[in-house]
Amino acid sequence: MLRRSLVAGMALVAVGCGGKGEGGGGGGGGGPAPDDGAKAAAVKAAQDKVPKELAITFEAVNGEKDRHLAIQPKGWETGVIPGRLKPPAGSPLGFMTSFATGSNCDGDCTAKDWAKVADSVEFAGFAGSAFKIEKDEKLPDGRLVVAKQEDRVDIALARWKEGASRYYVCRVTLDREVLAAAAAFEEACRQMKVLDW
Repeated sequence: MLRRSLVAGMALVAVGCGGKGEGGGGGGGGGPAPDDGAKAAAVKAAQDKVPKELAITFEAVNGEKDRHLAIQPKGWETGVIPGRLKPPAGSPLGFMTSFATGSNCDGDCTAKDWAKVADSVEFAGFAGSAFKIEKDEKLPDGRLVVAKQEDRVDIALARWKEGASRYYVCRVTLDREVLAAAAAFEEACRQMKVLDW
């Protein structure tokens, strides 16, 4: 389990491909950054789904060289893997709980079949019998999977665009202490906006 989480986290930093990709549209974004009102609406969409008993708040933060807008948990701490956040030390939100956003080139940052790449890198790990797939949804610009394993929920959302030099991903792991917030974290991933492909 831990190895799978670390591999997924490392995939987020495996970009190493400087420069900015081409702009563009699509359901996941591309183009100008959202204004403050759009950011507030995205934060509210996730925040509205947090159960009252859990002290989790979200904020809008530009991620990875301003290439995407992440709706991420406020006050969580960054570790050695860029883009990956953990609850503060001493938090009651679970040891394995984490949230991460970023892009991946899966090697050279050139146009690829991103649906195939994301399937292999982001989603293939859910195929094992340890996971019960609760949601596997095709998006206009990607895919979302929500999977449960014992007392843990994993969420993976990937966005891509034909001809782009990278794809974007939001990954969440929630331990039993925070399972009730799964819908809020799913919404946070859905609200991730790509600013530069």
